[in-house]
Amino acid sequence: MKSILTIIGCLIFSVAYTQEKSSKSFLKDKYVNFTEIGGLFGKSYQITQASYSTPVEGRTNFTIQSYNGYKISDKLSAGVTVGVDWFHSMQIVPVSLGIRNTYGRTDSKKVRPYIGVDAGYGFTWLNDDSSDNQTAKGGLAISPVLGLLIPTGGQANFVLSIGYKHNAFTTTTNTGNDDYPSSRTKEYELNRMAVRLGVNF
Repeated sequence: MKSILTIIGCLIFSVAYTQEKSSKSFLKDKYVNFTEIGGLFGKSYQITQASYSTPVEGRTNFTIQSYNGYKISDKLSAGVTVGVDWFHSMQIVPVSLGIRNTYGRTDSKKVRPYIGVDAGYGFTWLNDDSSDNQTAKGGLAISPVLGLLIPTGGQANFVLSIGYKHNAFTTTTNTGNDDYPSSRTKEYELNRMAVRLGVNF
């Protein structure tokens, strides 16, 4: 729980730091930040060693993330996205490379669309193994997104986005003993629709 609170605190600090330093030339001209919270909606699939795919009951899950990028051009930026995705019995920390591309005039006071994509690896750092004989391993994390930038009247924008979120992880449980070692492996493919609200600087 402390680790989760620490990560949330870091994401909040990222927004506060950006706002405080926004008067500096680098942050004003080159630095881009999208910090968002929202929900993940959909079903997951459990894949056994026999390659059978079993759907798991759909749930609504919580997600938070922060994209920190560098402007390559006036509208295109590239950077790193870090977040936390909460699932029923697993918390995944995706660390991804990402891009964001906005459309319309940057000095416009109108709502502007943007697109983006993140691709990386989802870590399982925040999970305590349910028992001494079970381990969890992360996997591929991918998230394309389409959103709107809504001007606030200042340098910031409100963000409304919708996208797709794929996370994968594997659990391995030791089902044997010292004399007869054996294990059971389960692979999970989590595919969700992501709806988020946030801020952009």
